[in-house]
Amino acid sequence: AIASAKLNTKTNSISTSVKEPSLIEAYQNQFRTRDIPETREKSCLNIKYDEQLPTASVIIIFHNESAEILSRTIRSVLHKSPPHLLEEIVVVDDVDPKYLDAVIRIDPKVVVIHNTKREGLIRSKIIGADVAKGSVLVFIEAHCECQYGWLEPLLQTVKDNFTTVAVPIVDVIMDDDYVYRYATIARGGFDFNLIFKWIPMTHEPRGPTDPVPMPCMSGGLFAISKKWWNILGKYDPGMDIWGGENVEISVRIWTCGGRIHIVPCSHVGHVFRKGWFPYSWGDLGHSMTVLKNRARLAEVWLDDFKEYFY
Repeated sequence: AIASAKLNTKTNSISTSVKEPSLIEAYQNQFRTRDIPETREKSCLNIKYDEQLPTASVIIIFHNESAEILSRTIRSVLHKSPPHLLEEIVVVDDVDPKYLDAVIRIDPKVVVIHNTKREGLIRSKIIGADVAKGSVLVFIEAHCECQYGWLEPLLQTVKDNFTTVAVPIVDVIMDDDYVYRYATIARGGFDFNLIFKWIPMTHEPRGPTDPVPMPCMSGGLFAISKKWWNILGKYDPGMDIWGGENVEISVRIWTCGGRIHIVPCSHVGHVFRKGWFPYSWGDLGHSMTVLKNRARLAEVWLDDFKEYFY
């Protein structure tokens, strides 16, 4: 689940592996040489950020990920982030069937954690955050490509108010052609089934670089103060794999007095897969796992309103 790109829910998947070896080779070669299009508003290029910004720990989780795409993601973070702001990249191997340390350990700033058993995306993010040393936790997926200038707007937003969670605009890279496409802003929300929904933006007055408040993030990419993350209590460790945790943490953020902002000057490309998963959902399967997660959210946070969920 990813924020700020308006997509059909059938394509709104978490992990991506390339199906055809020819595409893997072409994609790897393209990454070595290509320049992605500039998708930021021109006015973003003129913004001056504070010289003293908090440092970031970028947290990446992978399980059965393409080695080439994972390498590309890590290199993208390294190449597109100011070195003095990037504390580390924490990469959590959630028992990937391949041994990818040679792909991952490409820089001293890369910290690798190997789970001893499959934990799923939610608990793996908790594990990565627990060891992170940066003041700000920046979660991204294992199949992304960062724009230049992606990190500074997120860190500035969190510095200005440590209870604000900053979400980039997530540009679209489809898994059938790997073309980098600009994504427009859409506000995230949810219904009483606790399913994430995109809410069309109205013609409200706002500048092209102004942050956009929203009640819910889709959850794959966001920056949060580690202090605020710990105050909130992190993710619910009783949720499995992924699904529903984005709504749960969003409800927790604003119920506890925080807020969520889309930051238009931060863009990150994400590879979207067309409705297939390269991993197992366990005994319950996909639908029941996500339903169980949403039920935990209803029981904990909705009080008398949980009847609308059931």
